[in-house]
Amino acid sequence: MAENKLFFERYRKNKSQLKYNFNGYELDKILAMDLISEIYVDPPLKIKTLRYFFLAININLIANQNPDQTLFSIGRYHRKDYYEILNYVRSKTIKSVLFDLSKIKPIPHIKISNLILACKHIFKNTDLSLKSKLFLASQLSYYLNTIDKLEDKRPTFKNYIAFSGVHHLEAIITFYFKKKKIPTYSLQHGIYYVFKKHIPLDAILFENFLSDKQLCWGEYSIDEFKDYGIKKDSLILAGYPRNLIRKSPPATLDKHKCLVLLARYTYEHSNVKLIKILKKFSIENDVKISIKLHPTLNWQEYNTLCNSLGWELIEEKYTLTNMFKKNNFGWAIAINTAAYYEAYLNYLPCKRFNDGTFEDSLHVFNDNFEDLNQLEEVFKAIPFNQKEKLSKYFNQADERLKYILGLGIDNYNIINENL
Repeated sequence: MAENKLFFERYRKNKSQLKYNFNGYELDKILAMDLISEIYVDPPLKIKTLRYFFLAININLIANQNPDQTLFSIGRYHRKDYYEILNYVRSKTIKSVLFDLSKIKPIPHIKISNLILACKHIFKNTDLSLKSKLFLASQLSYYLNTIDKLEDKRPTFKNYIAFSGVHHLEAIITFYFKKKKIPTYSLQHGIYYVFKKHIPLDAILFENFLSDKQLCWGEYSIDEFKDYGIKKDSLILAGYPRNLIRKSPPATLDKHKCLVLLARYTYEHSNVKLIKILKKFSIENDVKISIKLHPTLNWQEYNTLCNSLGWELIEEKYTLTNMFKKNNFGWAIAINTAAYYEAYLNYLPCKRFNDGTFEDSLHVFNDNFEDLNQLEEVFKAIPFNQKEKLSKYFNQADERLKYILGLGIDNYNIINENL
């Protein structure tokens, strides 16, 4: 489905109509992720979803009083690369507890007043379909039930760090700790930048800003947050959260081996266009193509495609970190993914395909192309076998990566201080 301003405007309108402060919990902000997903994606309603009217999150794992520990949480993403980020930041804390929502099963919690409030609030204040209203009402009842559990157990920690503070369940926990005057943080897990033309779901990272502090990778994201209107004192320059073991820059690169980093399913139309270009390009330039899928893409479909073209499809079990350690490539191509920067971190020149249907983040070099001729041009501009030029090329890339990603910066120990 196309992502555009009309969807985002409809989301903003419905969200404003859902504004409601429930004992310190802002329900419109807790519902933001569900609401924007319903408007942009409009997934089918599963009957079993309605059971959430009578469920709550089991918070017994964090029910104890831990005033000297930091609480971390992460949503149901099931992505190894996200755990790499989380574990890196946790390694910088003195004492911590992880609340992994993917491993927590909901428990029964029946409260008729929550069910009535949820139904009245959603059905009265949104202009969505009956299917969407039922879904949102069931989720709101679930969240109200979870708030009951939190208020009953009243956990205490030194700090709270959400993997993503805009995530619905993490938003609830964020509001709980803000009420208790306990510092709340949110991690950055991709390149955050303001969208002006094609506005995707990711825009709620700015629009629905909740945590006291946002831990940013580089100055680039800080500048983007400030441009959006987020106060500077809510932004912390934290650095790139991975254990980088960088070797010396290569003296030469193999131009015949190309890694292709595809975009998530929302941009499948762009993936298809790039593949059409690469079919001809790879033959004319004797380039071996290796495809790395975004986790949202269908591995079996791409496996069939790659087999028919004689291309390599990298196994799902390999994270970007694992894959780059092997370093079997000479250069890369990316579509709308932060992996573009990770390629440069691993001394892989990376070009970006953009067909005009989305907005790119800040470039490292003038890397973009939109057709076969432009790909030929950016390909020829890479100094594959020119040692001195290649060294200068990567030095310049590192300067850009310091600003964009926070390369060489590590301020995560600030978590150990109680602000």
